Parts: sequence; structure tokens; C-alpha cells
Amino acid sequence: MAAPRFDDLDLRIIDALAEDGRRPFTSVAHELGVAEATIRARVARLQRINAIRFVTDVKPHELGLLFAYLGVRLGGREVRAAIDGLCAIPEAVYVIECTGHYDVLVEIVAQDGDDLLRVMQDEVRAVPGVIEVDSFVGLRIAKGTFRYTDLGRAGEPPHR
Repeated sequence: MAAPRFDDLDLRIIDALAEDGRRPFTSVAHELGVAEATIRARVARLQRINAIRFVTDVKPHELGLLFAYLGVRLGGREVRAAIDGLCAIPEAVYVIECTGHYDVLVEIVAQDGDDLLRVMQDEVRAVPGVIEVDSFVGLRIAKGTFRYTDLGRAGEPPHR
């Protein structure tokens, strides 16, 4: 299956909605100089191909919760089962397969330090195939956004 193609208008729509997902399509259309129907159709397509979705951006630290990142190394042959096991942990909000020293990065949201310790010892380390867990507690989020134009390629569609 061919990768979806995105043009400059798609990327500008994505950036406008990444800044404010509740922004009216009429406002986006006015800013970008196109018809509202164009915005509506483009957004529907972007949703259909799973390029975007609309969610509430919850800020765990603002709710008094602790957030931490776990670097997890896996061993054995059942890597997929281990990843599925990590995904099943309720406190794991992101599970990302990666390259480098760790096989997986896991973002955890916990009530406090004791809760984080419980999740690491009783949940993460209990997953078959997990051989090493390192933790990095988040102190403050300095930046937590994604805009395609922030990549320094404004107006240049992705190479897909």
C-alpha cells in the first residue's frame, strides 16, 4: 500500500489544528485563504487515513501527577508479547519501540514516587522478557508540541 501524500495545504491545516484543535474550520479557511468546504474535506481525509485525530491534551503534571520515562531492554524471543504486556499496563500512556540502548521507551503517569516504584516493580518488571528498566522522572515539560513547520521545512511537503 502506497504511503499517503500530503501537500502544503494539508501541512498548514495540520499545524493550525495542532495549535488549537477546537478552532472553527471557518477561521482556518480564512487564515489559509481557501473555502471552509476545502478545510472540512481535507480534515475528513486526514482523519480517515489516521494522520490526525482530535483528543483532549491532558497535562498530568498540572493535575499533580508524576510522569516518568522508562528505558526498557527486552530479551528472549517473545518481543511482541513483551511489548503487548507493557501496553496493557494502565499507567503506561506511551509505549514506543525504538533503536539504541533500549528496545522500548515507556511513558508512565503515576500518583507519586511510591506509585511509580510500584508500577516499575510490580507491573513493568513482571512482564516476561523485560531484562532491564531505567527510569527518568520528568520535572517539567519545556516543550510538548508538534508542528510540521517547526522542523525547519516550512512549505516543503514530507518526502513520502
